Amino acid sequence: MILVIDCGNSMIKLGLFNCNELKETYSIKTDRNKSSDEYAIIIQSLIKVNSLEGSIISSVVPSLTLLLKEAIKKIFNLNSLIISKSLKTGIPIKIDNPSELGADMLSGAIGAYNKFKEPCLVCDLGTATKIYVVDKNGSFIGGIITSGLGISLKTLVDSTSLLIEVPLIAPSHVIGKNTKDSIQSGIVLGHTYMINGFANKIEKELGYKVKRIVTGGYSSSVINGLHDFIYEKNVVLEGLLEIYKRNSYEK
Repeated sequence: MILVIDCGNSMIKLGLFNCNELKETYSIKTDRNKSSDEYAIIIQSLIKVNSLEGSIISSVVPSLTLLLKEAIKKIFNLNSLIISKSLKTGIPIKIDNPSELGADMLSGAIGAYNKFKEPCLVCDLGTATKIYVVDKNGSFIGGIITSGLGISLKTLVDSTSLLIEVPLIAPSHVIGKNTKDSIQSGIVLGHTYMINGFANKIEKELGYKVKRIVTGGYSSSVINGLHDFIYEKNVVLEGLLEIYKRNSYEK
């Protein structure tokens, strides 16, 4: 069994693979105040196996990266790989400063390209909304980062006196007839149109079509309004497994 961990700003996602098959997934709320012992207790309560062959961690929360590695060491006596520029990925990174690339974006790109073997665009809807591209040569060439749906709603409500929290679902009409529908139109439909627009502009800039993939916790809010996108819930976890297999000798 291989354990893969994707530590994001809001959630920590774990996947347990047997060979190439994803057997179980788990989610833990990201808490920067927890210790490695506390995370070890939580993870041990979720994962009902006695031993692992290996583990790999992708993290965009630097303060938790080593804590999670320590937690896995305490449970399984195992040294986890940590996503970094020193690992073999099998994918050229064609951006200005490859060391700036987020571990989650790298893992998602590898998961998508490894699965479909064609140029692809991945839209990951989490705390931030990230859209990134692997071209026809299999190179990571860049992307877009903007505020996620949850942050956009919270900022709007916190910055105004009369607006309210609303469910992040698409309204039936663009023109809102009340405050709730108007906010949902602006936040949810606005996000949907933005993603579709970026996808079209990206294809125009590349000069060819790409496989359009959506993933992340807010996918359900926008998926019905996206054009030609397919939902791939575990593409980041699958990318982590692929990186692990390329670097497992470094455990």
